Amino acid sequence: MNTVFHITHVKSGSQWVYQILEECTPTRIVKPRVKVAQFYEDPILPGKVYPTVYVPYDRFAPTFIPKVKPAPHVSAFQNWQNFVEGKAPWKAFVVVRDLRDTLISLYFSLKVSHEIISNNVANEHRVLSELSFEDGILHLFGAGNGKLIARIQTSWLEASKRGEARLFRYEDMIADEIGQYEQIMDYCEMDIPRARLHEIVTRCSFAKQTGRKPGQEDVSSHFRKGISGDWKNHFTEKISTEFKKQFGQVLIDMGYEENLEW
Repeated sequence: MNTVFHITHVKSGSQWVYQILEECTPTRIVKPRVKVAQFYEDPILPGKVYPTVYVPYDRFAPTFIPKVKPAPHVSAFQNWQNFVEGKAPWKAFVVVRDLRDTLISLYFSLKVSHEIISNNVANEHRVLSELSFEDGILHLFGAGNGKLIARIQTSWLEASKRGEARLFRYEDMIADEIGQYEQIMDYCEMDIPRARLHEIVTRCSFAKQTGRKPGQEDVSSHFRKGISGDWKNHFTEKISTEFKKQFGQVLIDMGYEENLEW
């Protein structure tokens, strides 16, 4: 049985995917913790399913599969025993989202709807509440949020090209929920009857959970809008110019744009 990693970044449907994974295989789920402590601090448990692992590949690989045998009595040593010496099987699927939509969604989440679960969230909430919308978005570019998300995306893009993971787009998942989740289950070799999977995915859809159609906005909800392309309603010329400087190449690398003429 594979150990399964749901690699992703914030505001890319991570809680939606988590919910579906938990309903599909509740006994195998390792619940997320603040700062991804369930991955970084605890031994990785063979055969379990790890949702919402917000980790770039360059930090995933040395934590999960150390190149050098660590000292005994630490989590890294157990990871070495299980996954290097023991060769326990594993799969990683990666969910990414257009970075422009991601940052717009993150803005509304941190400013309005996100539960205060850490000092970092509390600080970002305070800062964004004091800034204009435009300055708030630009702050997210420079506060490390944009850079970490970009790093997660591009590092796992390269890993997927090497066959170490399977990449999925949030945009494809909301356009074809059942088809994309079937692909995830098949890739990860998770044994669940198709009828059961379809029932879970349908019940966990945006419309079923919110009572709203995708595109109907509620800024106070974690499920704010449920669509792709919303960045077009919010990007100003200044935001677009700065985004292109910092992250334009990321959009091209990830296949969201062919050039900077958008």
